[in-house]
Amino acid sequence: MEHRFKPTTHGRAILAACAALEKPLKLTRVSVGSGMVDEETNLADMHELIHYIAEGTIGDRRHEDDRLYLNVQYSNDADHADIKTFQLSEFIIYAENPVDGSEQDFIYATMGDYMQNIPQYRPGFAYGIWDFPITVIVSDEINVVVSTPSGLVRYDDLIQLLNSRASGAAKRLLTIPAAGWAADADTGGTYPLHLDIASAEITEDMIPMAAILPQSLPTAIACGLCPACRTLPGLLRFYTKRAPASDIQISLALLDTVPQGSNLASSAAAGRLDIEIPAEGWTDSGEGTYPYSTEIRHGRIDASMIPLLTILPEFLGTAVSSGMSPIAETLPGALRVYAREMPEAPIRASLALLNVASGITGSIKPDTGYVLPTATEYVLGGVKVQRGSGLTVDEEGNLSVDAANADDAANLFGSNAGNSVE
Repeated sequence: MEHRFKPTTHGRAILAACAALEKPLKLTRVSVGSGMVDEETNLADMHELIHYIAEGTIGDRRHEDDRLYLNVQYSNDADHADIKTFQLSEFIIYAENPVDGSEQDFIYATMGDYMQNIPQYRPGFAYGIWDFPITVIVSDEINVVVSTPSGLVRYDDLIQLLNSRASGAAKRLLTIPAAGWAADADTGGTYPLHLDIASAEITEDMIPMAAILPQSLPTAIACGLCPACRTLPGLLRFYTKRAPASDIQISLALLDTVPQGSNLASSAAAGRLDIEIPAEGWTDSGEGTYPYSTEIRHGRIDASMIPLLTILPEFLGTAVSSGMSPIAETLPGALRVYAREMPEAPIRASLALLNVASGITGSIKPDTGYVLPTATEYVLGGVKVQRGSGLTVDEEGNLSVDAANADDAANLFGSNAGNSVE
């Protein structure tokens, strides 16, 4: 079904009264809902939403000759934090009746098959704004002409597109070659060499996570391979203290993020912030392996998010000398980092913030299956009683010496032969 907009019978009466009394049209509010009308429904008879969800706003409003241009908007901002994800499929614009000042329905709109999926507001991410511009033509036959924005698509088409493009994270095996390393100027001499691996799929906003495969760990350690790599437009850059003696095999994960300052909603895998860990303002608890801590305030950080903190290569030396903890903690509006000592200088880092999927939260219990290890001279475990060894095991698992084979048992247990063992 196509999207349709139409003045209601009350709306037509309001327009007529405004013309007769020479009073301006006063639009009061707009409400959005998730109900669906039947194909044959006359929208002029729709005086309330089928399923009310929330209040929207009227943005731009202007008129030219016999045309009234309206821009209906809805935003999933903090004011709508309690509104769960829903499908916006209808809205009503209300106006003031100039005769008695009462508020009445003015225009009813149905989105038809072009319903819009509105995600719930998530702290830490930019909210989205949905615009629905319409044009009312006042003539001998009052009607509404739909002016559809280019971004308006059918809901089914949108879901199909998102499914085909979904790429929250990508994982692949990668070889870091031994040859091709060049002199580096990024890290200020901390890592004298870097190597770029080109790929059209890589963007600067991705968070790279490289895990060295076990067979390549000796080579990576020997050459001083930097534990952090960097994404650039179309490039993945690695750093090292010296060229490796042989190729290094890694498992690479690339995490899509929402760059800071973007106008995207929370549909991407994670948010990304460039942060600076200060050299001052640390608190000393005097306890634990990492007694020092400091908090970096930012309105987009929420306690429910999972932080992935990556120290930029040029600041790794400072981070290592201060004993920076690899684990950070998210708090309401802040990120808490820990260290053994206060850093000598500020440390810059890239922070990825992952939203928790509510469908998989909860406790993860380990497998209850247990395999008894085989006993050795130094390992406690299970043993087998061989036939003819002079030992027997009863139904309760008690091990004892068979008197008929006492000599064999004596050889096994020495002077303790004949005692039972549990």
